Amino acid sequence: MAGPAGAGSIEPPRRPVKQQGRAVASDELRARCFARVREGREALINKLRCLADDQGGCPAGALRTIARGVLQEEAMPGVLLADLNNNDETWLDHEAMLALEEEILQELTMQAELQEINEVERMLDAQNEEDCALYEQHLLEGVPCPLCGLGRLLKAAGELRCGSCSEMKATLMDEALPLDDVSEMLGFAEDRHRQAGCTAAGGSFEVRHDFGAPLLFFNCKACGWREVAL
Repeated sequence: MAGPAGAGSIEPPRRPVKQQGRAVASDELRARCFARVREGREALINKLRCLADDQGGCPAGALRTIARGVLQEEAMPGVLLADLNNNDETWLDHEAMLALEEEILQELTMQAELQEINEVERMLDAQNEEDCALYEQHLLEGVPCPLCGLGRLLKAAGELRCGSCSEMKATLMDEALPLDDVSEMLGFAEDRHRQAGCTAAGGSFEVRHDFGAPLLFFNCKACGWREVAL
């Protein structure tokens, strides 16, 4: 005679109630930690940047430090390292806490890598836009404005002006001076500064009213150089 249905089946071993309780506590803690990481992604990335700045570069343990901090902040008072003699089924043992910390660390590492990729892409996009703008300016005819570098110089009413910025309005001593000669004179002004022995990079043009009329000067704050360029 056949036995009762299922009589030969073997039931899977049941986990102790205490172990089930700890599994639930672990899942709940994991959910809170991952929610905190994802919702506070920007704040955590900024914290990582601060750690990197303080230590002169991204420290090897910075992400782990943050992961451990998230775990400690989200853990309920009763869900910390378990006392081996404690019978509270909601306590997690040391191994479970370390495993959860490792999961948080992996999530943070992935987000940090994505953030780094996004920042590199933004930098490349910005650099590409700058390069395109410079190339477009290079294609334009005329003499670039020594102040803004974008517009082109033009002569109007005895003044040298820029087609883009309003700051460039300087008196021309010789109104018949061709713009090509103006370009050479601007280059000579920079050359004289370098030949004077200043090793500082830079120097800049500036319109000043020292002699009543607006004149274009070449200045260097590093060495105190100042000379009328036109």
